[in-house]
Amino acid sequence: MLEWLWAWKSELQHAYVFIVFLAALRWGGAPERILAGSFAAEALAHPFYHWFAHGSVFWHHLDLGHLAIDCTFFAIFFPVALQANRVYTLWIGSAQIIAMSAHVYRFSLTEINRMAYDMMAVSPSYIQLTALGLGLAFHMSRQKKLGSYPSWRNSFSPTQVVNPKLSRAV
Repeated sequence: MLEWLWAWKSELQHAYVFIVFLAALRWGGAPERILAGSFAAEALAHPFYHWFAHGSVFWHHLDLGHLAIDCTFFAIFFPVALQANRVYTLWIGSAQIIAMSAHVYRFSLTEINRMAYDMMAVSPSYIQLTALGLGLAFHMSRQKKLGSYPSWRNSFSPTQVVNPKLSRAV
């Protein structure tokens, strides 16, 4: 069973991405649609990169195509993580920082454990997709309980806490 999962992990991951993408289009807010759309675009662009490059393009042991994909993800995920009125987006942005550090690690060392590089570069996507799926489910649940709520924060400043004793006195 595990051998089958390992052999089909890429196809299963792409299927999960498209299921989450369609669910985000239907039930998600703007952050969910942006994040799921980014993963869906990557699921299409990644095989195209390997087909176009006839494999991979390396420079100083660094896969430039995967670096470009991860830089694009970082440029999309980081602002969404900071501005979305969701907590799970911070997990997605944090996992992307791990993926980016894998490329720095690979570039800075000539002798590197290939397994460590692959784990740092690939495993964040599983964390991100799990967080996105759970985040979408929690968003749907929250929307069902509370109704419509804002997708984005108004500012970076914390909201004012209302003192219940003062509000009763007024």
